[in-house]
Amino acid sequence: MNTTATLASPAAPKPVSPWIWPGLLILGPASVVVACIITAYFVLQHPDALVASDYYKAGKAINAQLSQLDRAKQLGMDTMNISASGTTVTLRFPDAKDATPIEVILAHPVEPNRDIRVTLPASASGTYEMRIPTPLAERRRVVVMDSPAHSWRVESLLVPTKG
Repeated sequence: MNTTATLASPAAPKPVSPWIWPGLLILGPASVVVACIITAYFVLQHPDALVASDYYKAGKAINAQLSQLDRAKQLGMDTMNISASGTTVTLRFPDAKDATPIEVILAHPVEPNRDIRVTLPASASGTYEMRIPTPLAERRRVVVMDSPAHSWRVESLLVPTKG
């Protein structure tokens, strides 16, 4: 019995393109250029609203705010309890010595055009309730001043509960 076995010769390896290594080397810097363009687009579309164009006036305003905080302490309005439930925000001033109308600002953390401003009538009990259009989804800086004089001011942070 004469059998001849044919052995398959191994397949010749495919030649590697000479452009593979230069292509891999160019890929890193090219991705950085694309990332820079995307970052520049977002920066130009959403400018930072926190930078003051006239820093001197802003500094003088800070001094005025400090005197307003001292005046709030004299009137017992410096202790403020805030709670939010759905579309109602409740502010309590347990040490209040004077009933006065107040102006409440719920400042949005990034977009000033989404701030909520409400003037509430005087409350002898020191409890004020305000209605807002929708429940708060993000934390807000709460600024309260007497209205219309703005002789005192108090600030706090309201973090809505999730759930």
